[in-house]
Amino acid sequence: SSGINAEYGDYVFERSHLLDENTSTIEIASRSITHKSKPELPKFVRVCKYGSKLVIRADKDIYQKGMSYCLTYYDDFGMPIPNQVKDRLANTKIPEFLDKVHDAAVFLGSTGKLYVPYPASPLSQRK
Repeated sequence: SSGINAEYGDYVFERSHLLDENTSTIEIASRSITHKSKPELPKFVRVCKYGSKLVIRADKDIYQKGMSYCLTYYDDFGMPIPNQVKDRLANTKIPEFLDKVHDAAVFLGSTGKLYVPYPASPLSQRK
């Protein structure tokens, strides 16, 4: 046994979001980063290249029911990984992410407030 837990990749990333009320569009983007407070651990596989972009477009406006979305995603573990492991990750992590998107949509529909289930990127907080 190699001692590597490939069931769950180790992701270090930043997430940003953009709300454009003029076009009734929300974009949520993530990309891999390195950070000195999050060193690689030998028992996990660090995902060195990762990115995703979720674009949500409201049918009418963002405060009413109805939307379309497109999710683009890629990752590279930087090492050969059996297809069975890749399939398991794709079949668990993407649905988990979409569950969070659904929860955010339900929250928006019931409260009228935009909900981002992750801390905002420090870059998005600059003025």
